[in-house]
Amino acid sequence: MIRRMLHVLLLIAASATAQTPSEWQATAVTTIVFNADFPESESLAKYYAERRGIADERLMPLHCSQEEAITREAFNKTIRDPLSTKLPSNTAVVVLMRGVPAMIIRQKENPKPSMEDEASVDSELACLRMEVPTLDGPVPNPYYQRKSRFAATPPASRMLLVARLDAASPDTVKRMIDDAIEVEKTGLRGRAVIDLALKQGPYQEGEEWLRRSVQTYRSHGIPTYADRYEQVIRDGWPLPDTALYFGWYVDTVAGALKNPAFRFKRGAVACHLHSYSAGVIRTTTKNWVGPLLDRGAAATMGNVWEPYLSLTVHFDTFNERLLAGDTLIEAAWCATPGLSWMNVVMGDPLYRPFAASALGVDRDYAIYKAIVAQHSGDPDSRALKREVLEAAQTRQSPQLIEFLSLLSSQESKPAEAINLLQHARSLYEKPEDRLRTIVYEVELLRRDRDKDKDRAALKLLKSAAADAAFQKLPEMNLVHQLVAELGG
Repeated sequence: MIRRMLHVLLLIAASATAQTPSEWQATAVTTIVFNADFPESESLAKYYAERRGIADERLMPLHCSQEEAITREAFNKTIRDPLSTKLPSNTAVVVLMRGVPAMIIRQKENPKPSMEDEASVDSELACLRMEVPTLDGPVPNPYYQRKSRFAATPPASRMLLVARLDAASPDTVKRMIDDAIEVEKTGLRGRAVIDLALKQGPYQEGEEWLRRSVQTYRSHGIPTYADRYEQVIRDGWPLPDTALYFGWYVDTVAGALKNPAFRFKRGAVACHLHSYSAGVIRTTTKNWVGPLLDRGAAATMGNVWEPYLSLTVHFDTFNERLLAGDTLIEAAWCATPGLSWMNVVMGDPLYRPFAASALGVDRDYAIYKAIVAQHSGDPDSRALKREVLEAAQTRQSPQLIEFLSLLSSQESKPAEAINLLQHARSLYEKPEDRLRTIVYEVELLRRDRDKDKDRAALKLLKSAAADAAFQKLPEMNLVHQLVAELGG
């Protein structure tokens, strides 16, 4: 067993060498744009340039509105025209700093669907060097669903990859920068959370993006919790180490992520799909992009106006490219069908959360990922589970057993998932870990809407409610709500 564990650790070390960033020196083709009339915009631009090693001559000031929304005329005069003439010719990536307006207001009244002329500043600038026949509707994205890195995609050579470092406060922007740079040294580790909404009909496409993202995470060895209820994940639901979050279809932050106590894992990438998820950016309470960044995410995406579902970022493509080692900005634009449209990418565009995989801390995540990679060609997960259980025994790690429970749940094996949760609970020492396994077990029992299982869930919850070890945990509010829902 010790020999096998050493083999797994050697695989992790080898993968760190194999996946180091290469081929595209993005910093040399990145231009940082700031608003000279907005307090702290210039200082943030200089901070980012220093942290990323971007030359001072690639900082470009604009004199433009301090508001988030501007007219088309103001956009043309204060943003588009200056950049058209002064942007360095070798620019491939444009970073818009906090203070640069984000949205262009509609000009035409009663436009036909998908022929609107409003847009995000970011998406409009993405096609600055392209020939755009009309302002109405989206322009086809030449980088959409490409399998190559941006620099190796000639059809997209006239396109700009545009992102913004913006948030409710300058401190949050600095934290986003620092988190991205520090986390990518060893790779992003943690759990993924997928919040399904059970949409059907014309919305089924969005559900499929999320379901395929679950499969992508599974194949890359990322433990994943998938919420299978129509409502957003409820307040107080335990979501430890959330490094990836994707959900929809609520208009403003709600549920577990609204709780001020919730915090993402450092370097997290999080996105909630909604038509106006970026309707306001510099906020901690409205829509989604501002609150997600306020809760600790390093990067997110959103829409400033109604984009229509098929024209939003496709989560499955985004996650596939991000986990393949692409930068945030490559993955985001590769997953977005149109330019001159409504989307914004928030975060350090050069962030590569999965380009490296050093051993470092959080070893359970690294070990689980390495074992999954070893068994990628297996017809089923039995051998994988045996090896993870052996590693859990060697490391005395109940967390690895909990990871297997999440996997069994995805495989529609609730009884197996419950057994694994009970096993993990018997080994966990911290009350919050034990209570989390109880809550997750209750969710699995309730999923079938079986009266006997509901009674078992209620008995488990009442036992938890009476346990002195749990009384001071914030999740006890959730326990009491669940007891009430089950008629206790």
